[in-house]
Amino acid sequence: MAQRQILLVEDDKTLAQSTAGFLESHQYRVDIAYGGADALERIQGAPDLVLIEHLLPDVKGAEICQRIKGDPRLSHIPIIVLTDHGVSAEELESLYAYGDDHIARPFDNKELLARIEVVLRRTHVSRQAKEEKEIVTKELKKIISHELIVPFFQPIYSMQTLKPLGVEALSRPSTDTFLSSPELFFKAALTFGMYSQVEKIAWRKAFAYWKEHIGEGKLFLNCTPHFIDNNPMDEAFLKGMGIDSRPLVIELTERTAIRNHALFTDRLNNLRYLGVQIAVDDVGSGFASLDTVAEVRPDYVKVDLSLICDIHFDSLKKNIVHSIVEFCRKSDILTIAEGIEKKEELSIVKELGIDAVQGYLLARPAQEVSRAIFLEGWNG
Repeated sequence: MAQRQILLVEDDKTLAQSTAGFLESHQYRVDIAYGGADALERIQGAPDLVLIEHLLPDVKGAEICQRIKGDPRLSHIPIIVLTDHGVSAEELESLYAYGDDHIARPFDNKELLARIEVVLRRTHVSRQAKEEKEIVTKELKKIISHELIVPFFQPIYSMQTLKPLGVEALSRPSTDTFLSSPELFFKAALTFGMYSQVEKIAWRKAFAYWKEHIGEGKLFLNCTPHFIDNNPMDEAFLKGMGIDSRPLVIELTERTAIRNHALFTDRLNNLRYLGVQIAVDDVGSGFASLDTVAEVRPDYVKVDLSLICDIHFDSLKKNIVHSIVEFCRKSDILTIAEGIEKKEELSIVKELGIDAVQGYLLARPAQEVSRAIFLEGWNG
């Protein structure tokens, strides 16, 4: 590993050489500046760390720290300030504002070494996180600017007729990078403040395809409370994306919890006024518990696949799903079982009174879906 370089700013030559000798014996390269003006020249060499005496004869240590942190080319360099115990509260506050750490004399050299290593490690982690953030945000911006989001559609079948009552749009990023996973992609968009941009593209492209190629039944569009909190959800908003409200079912997903309950309820009511129906996704998992159902008062409840998987082997899962079905039936809410992969699961949810089903057994999400699915149905 390459030796890390420290710029030591100290006007006491004896003390400076002693400290430098100790650090060099621990595999650091040390460049010494004996004054503030000299330090400001030497800092251009971009050392890994600056170790600076706060009292210098020509330029105050705090001023040097301020200049370093104010220069975009140098601001990443960590600074440890060497102080005396008699430093005033005002001076300390200034040092805290621009220095990454400070250590008061007299100190043991081993303590100084430990402080240096901690600050360098912390800076490395911080720099790494910053670089990773820059990589992710650059890729997100590329996907958004080129609208590299592709809608896939999965039919939702009526349990009674085994014909589709609608399709769910599942948007996926069209990239071969680390954001190719839809879960990671949407999580990154939320984390870095780009979720609304992503969801608007996803909605617009899904509806445009549905209108041209499907045009029947309901269109389920995934949506988070975050998206509702940050957009007006009125007629003008939908029309701005070229979306007709009548076939829409807004499917609330588990990615974020409801934060502003009053605003959230008001905007859901706006959607209902336009004829939009509401579904709560993943009931039985994540934030989507029955108290959320009671608050949202949806038209549909989608039972999480964790409760459906191998339900034919699990009496507890049967009892839970039965309770959800009974609750929804009494509340005039339609139930949809997600994640149906086996005929035995389909048979059990039918027996329990589920209204509709969705899963790989019936149809996988596909990029190309036509009106024909509404005529054909599912024949097993």
